[in-house]
Amino acid sequence: MSDEKYLLELGKKIERLASSKYPTQADFSIAAEVGTRTIRRIYRAEQNPTIIVLRKIARALEVDLDQLIKLE
Repeated sequence: MSDEKYLLELGKKIERLASSKYPTQADFSIAAEVGTRTIRRIYRAEQNPTIIVLRKIARALEVDLDQLIKLE
C-alpha cells in the first residue's frame, strides 16, 4: 500500500471510529486535545499526523495505538 493510500485509509478509519463515539467533530477534537482543523485534515489525508497526535486520538477513541494504525 502506498503512503498516500495508507493515510487515506487511516483517515477514514479514524473518522469512522470517532463518529461512532462522538456526536460531533468538535466533541472528538476536544476529547483528543487536537484542533478541529487538524482532525479534518487527517480525515481527508491532507496531513500526516505525528505519533503524539495519533496517541491522543487513540486515547480519545479508547483503542490501543497499534490497533488504530493497523489497517487490514
